[in-house]
Amino acid sequence: MADEKKDQLRTSETPTPDEDVRATDELNNVLDRINFITPQTDDPNTPAFTLRSVTIGVFWCIALSFANTTLSFRSNAFSIGANIAVILSYPMGLAWSALPKHTFFNPGPFSMKEHVIIFILSSTGGVPYGIDNVVAQIMPKLMGNTSITYVQALGFVLVTQFLGYGLSGLTRRFLVKPTGMWWPGNLGTIALFTSFHTTEAGDGDTQVVAGSGTWRMSRFKFFWIAFVAMFIYTWIPEFLAPSLQVISFACLLAGRGKGVSGALSNFNAVAGSATNGVGLFALTFDWNLIGSVVLTAPFWAICVNLFGSAFLLYIITPIMFSSDAFGLNRIMTEDPVNKNPLINSAHLFVGNPNSTLPLGSRVKPTYFYNKSDNYNLNLTAYNDVAPVHITSLFALGYATSFLTITASISHVFLWYGNDIYRQAKNAFKQVKDEVDSLDRHAILNEAYPDVPDWMYLVLLSVCTVGAVLVSLFTPFNMPWWGPFFNLFLCAIFILPFGIVQAISGFSLGLNVLTEFVIGLMIPGQTIAVMAFKSWGTNNLIQALALSQDLKLGHYLHIPPYAMVGAQFLGTFINSIVATGAAYYMMFKSGNLLDSPDWQYIGYQVFFSAGGIWGAIGPQRFFGIGSLYQNLLWSFLVGSAAPFLPWLANKYIRRSTYWQYMNFPLIFTFAGVTSYQINVIIPLTIAMFAQLFLFARRKLFYQKYVYVMGAAFDGSSAIVALLNVPVDYYCYPGASFRDYDCAYYLAQGLNVTAEGVACGVRK
Repeated sequence: MADEKKDQLRTSETPTPDEDVRATDELNNVLDRINFITPQTDDPNTPAFTLRSVTIGVFWCIALSFANTTLSFRSNAFSIGANIAVILSYPMGLAWSALPKHTFFNPGPFSMKEHVIIFILSSTGGVPYGIDNVVAQIMPKLMGNTSITYVQALGFVLVTQFLGYGLSGLTRRFLVKPTGMWWPGNLGTIALFTSFHTTEAGDGDTQVVAGSGTWRMSRFKFFWIAFVAMFIYTWIPEFLAPSLQVISFACLLAGRGKGVSGALSNFNAVAGSATNGVGLFALTFDWNLIGSVVLTAPFWAICVNLFGSAFLLYIITPIMFSSDAFGLNRIMTEDPVNKNPLINSAHLFVGNPNSTLPLGSRVKPTYFYNKSDNYNLNLTAYNDVAPVHITSLFALGYATSFLTITASISHVFLWYGNDIYRQAKNAFKQVKDEVDSLDRHAILNEAYPDVPDWMYLVLLSVCTVGAVLVSLFTPFNMPWWGPFFNLFLCAIFILPFGIVQAISGFSLGLNVLTEFVIGLMIPGQTIAVMAFKSWGTNNLIQALALSQDLKLGHYLHIPPYAMVGAQFLGTFINSIVATGAAYYMMFKSGNLLDSPDWQYIGYQVFFSAGGIWGAIGPQRFFGIGSLYQNLLWSFLVGSAAPFLPWLANKYIRRSTYWQYMNFPLIFTFAGVTSYQINVIIPLTIAMFAQLFLFARRKLFYQKYVYVMGAAFDGSSAIVALLNVPVDYYCYPGASFRDYDCAYYLAQGLNVTAEGVACGVRK
């Protein structure tokens, strides 16, 4: 048998010696990261897709779909992750298994494979991307097209959710089966399962660390200790001391300045404040704003990404502001009293000095929408405020999106082109890949039949027909060729973006590219641009989500049919429930959406983006002769940048470290966010965990760190968020609770937001 296997492998496309060395090093590095947490044996007779797992999973899918869609309308939106369902479903599974045994109703002990199926069903319980379109078009205070029916909205959401799955299945031999595609984002989830279920992982259940005693505590016990500890701690930054969510460190050093109440100093406005400016060296002590990615993502990827973020945020953005790049940087504001210049904003601002609106003031997209013409551009209203301006940070965010798109293609072509070519030839020859066949998990998974390509092709074909019908016969209209062109774009980028995510844990998106391309092709058609954006963005998201879940099943030895079936069932239920929840919030929630805490900010941002890319269009905004035309050079720079480390590796010195100079990750920049705090603390935690613990306490790291990250994520997510002014010390006259009376009197008000009466200024 061994000789037959060797002969079969010889018929595959064999890698070159250099490729073989790199593949072996890559394999060893990956195994060093995953073997200690993944099961090393498997029993194919263990049930997975059972009545018990499906029932519990569907319950949590429905609960999370409704809850997360409802919570997405909050001003400070947050979501409840599937890890919560994993934790709470465990006692439910144990309780069910205690009932009398029956082949169908209760097949025996609650297994890890059943738990994974529950997770897959629960993980589909987020907010479908297509809900953005549903809310933007139907919400009375947005576009207000209340004639759109639930069935029409559901059809659009279903298409956006399922269309990408076909592409995922057709690319699984490149994104799932190769050992080098290890999907670091799965490690915390795997740790969660191995902490609940006894498995034969690579490190065993007990390890001895020289000079440090014996790590005898089980992962299960450690998980609950970490869970309770973080649950208690999270109440401090969330409720007792919310200022710990964001500490604008530079403001504390520079002081408030001596301006009038609420007037930021120039330094605090640009560099100091983490809410208004770039948040120089800002800190956070809220795990909800950090996340376990700092523990699970490769340390090199974290360093590369944070280096790029720090350079762009702390150096390039202030330079752009101080040099008045694109103009009006010191004039754009949303503060009518003190005119604080705004950096950290995704809004649009008036650029016409002769406008009927104040120069530099915020303008909403509704101002230049033509409601009687399907919300396309009202050219007269647009010319009144044009050229529309955006902040330096927002413009830089668009530039880095352009950079990332082309850099990902170049990077993957240069470093992984030969691997993809070899795997593709082996796939067409229907033979195993010699490198990938060395994976122990691949050998164990040979016991399960794979879902054939033709099934994914059928799914892709059916969904494409559905997309065309939705485009032509619902208010989410788009040209008939739109779905086909959408799939074409996704087919181009699924491998480059998927490989980056599979090796680093960082995800890239198509949202900007889809808006840019379709905006050029059908300028001024707001609805069509918004629909194309959702399909293009979500097709890739869903495709890579299924790829990541298939890799999770690969590591935990779950039958592919069970994984795909759970994903499809959960997605179908999620679409129905989430669409219904959105309708409930828009029409049955009473006055809830009139309160400050429920201002559906995320949907308003999507609505505003329709103004830039749909009504105005990229030709007016980024085209030749426009204000932001120079940002187009980013496409060229992004495509050229990955050649630098590749050429250095080829002609200066061969080293695996050149490959770590990953420009798609360097250019992956958050841009405008609620708080600019994603550099210092994440890097510090990553250094402690992945340098100190991995080097000095490696067995502790292997046994507990991923479990700890999963526990921290689960417990902190349970504690609700609270809106509080977090960096009040940047503003003169402000306290932790509110501004002083001078701030409100300057606006003609005689009462503060806290209800404190102020004397009328004479």
